[in-house]
Amino acid sequence: MTTKQNYVVGYGKPPKHSRWQKGQSGNPKGRPRRNRDITGLVDALLAQRIVVRNGKTTKRMSRLDHLLHRVFESALAGDPRLIRMVLDEARKGEGRAEKQERHFGPADREVIDALLKRLGVASTPITPRPSHQQ
Repeated sequence: MTTKQNYVVGYGKPPKHSRWQKGQSGNPKGRPRRNRDITGLVDALLAQRIVVRNGKTTKRMSRLDHLLHRVFESALAGDPRLIRMVLDEARKGEGRAEKQERHFGPADREVIDALLKRLGVASTPITPRPSHQQ
């Protein structure tokens, strides 16, 4: 055991008065908890994978996938409220798909033709799809 007179303070040897006291934690408050809002909690729950039994087979799928399957099954079984909801979502999806449809201008067409010519592929005209009228 060393005495106070011949104890050398240096790298890896802090002064005795600044060391941790016995029974004292180095992090008394601990790690702060993660603050999660309701959206984060719902996303985490819906992303969890579960085992679903369908007859004799079992599948692993997310809770969101299983929930959507159940909604569609109930709609197919004849629940009018769910039928309306599913059809409304399908119509919204069609509207989003039409908005995302790309239209090529003359400059784009020139670039595509040049690329196809370089690759040795015959160029085919791109015809716009007929839009669905409601």
